[in-house]
Amino acid sequence: PVSLKLLLYKTLVRSKLEYASSIWDPGTDLLTTAVEAIQNRSVRYILTNYHRSASVTSMKTLLNLPNLSSRRELSRLCLFHKIYHHNSSLHQKLLTPPSYVSPRVDHQHKIGLPVCKTTTFYNSFIPKTTITWNHLPSSVVSVTDAIMFKRCLTNFLS
Repeated sequence: PVSLKLLLYKTLVRSKLEYASSIWDPGTDLLTTAVEAIQNRSVRYILTNYHRSASVTSMKTLLNLPNLSSRRELSRLCLFHKIYHHNSSLHQKLLTPPSYVSPRVDHQHKIGLPVCKTTTFYNSFIPKTTITWNHLPSSVVSVTDAIMFKRCLTNFLS
């Protein structure tokens, strides 16, 4: 049955695909596409729908499976939130103060972007998540509770 296949996918396959996903988020489209392709093939298997014309996006919606890239982004931001609000030693070591905070555009929790000399470093956890964090609204980043932050972030991203 579909429910058993979906449960197997979530527990065995997706857990492997999302291992360390809060830190590892591929910076290239090639790697992102490769990871998403595994989920797409799994969705086709779960629903036993292998027609070329069948929409994988609609099948994912039917099974209530978000894109893995969306889940990775949520995971990255939740980890970043914990570093920012709950771990002062990591906060001091990893996060730099911003060079300028615009009272009109930025929120009070803005983080400075580290100097990135390579594309690889630019697409790594701290710089990539800092950019996303700085574009979140103040109402989301000011939430200090981790569970409430995840709820607010999920509502904002959806």
